[in-house]
Amino acid sequence: MSDDKPTQPSNVRVLGFVEGKPLVGDRKVPEEEDSVMVWPHLLIRHGVVALAVMVFVLGISLFFNAPLKEMANPSVTPNPEKAPWYFAALQELLSRFHPLVAGVLVPGAIIVGLLALPFIDRNPDTRMRNRRIAVATFTIFMVAWIILTLIGFAFRGPNWGWVWPWQEWYGEL
Repeated sequence: MSDDKPTQPSNVRVLGFVEGKPLVGDRKVPEEEDSVMVWPHLLIRHGVVALAVMVFVLGISLFFNAPLKEMANPSVTPNPEKAPWYFAALQELLSRFHPLVAGVLVPGAIIVGLLALPFIDRNPDTRMRNRRIAVATFTIFMVAWIILTLIGFAFRGPNWGWVWPWQEWYGEL
């Protein structure tokens, strides 16, 4: 026969379940000593832990008061106006460079660099010690971003000036 199509066993279906023997080996039967069923054993444990964490957080919130500032006033802008912590590094870049550079070119270069990294580091090995280019690139990026985040979040005071974290400056304008 000159048919180029591979033959499939008769008990294989695309959208169905066919009773029968597996194609390779025997049917796996869980052993009673080594197996733990997902329901109810595992999911009940996860539910109990989730409830315990929620009760713990509720207890902490009942016994410790969270310090809140006054109500937001849209006519008064706080000094300094800070971005959320995950944008603090970008805000720090914006304070140092032109908005086109800090807001478009640097983030765009980071994204293009991360997209190009698999094409630059073509090493097929998955061990970290053999992926020096990828590890060095990621480490440099993360250290720079963490430093910029810490500076923007903890070391910026009134008029975006340098303030040490232990200095009192709240309320100054």
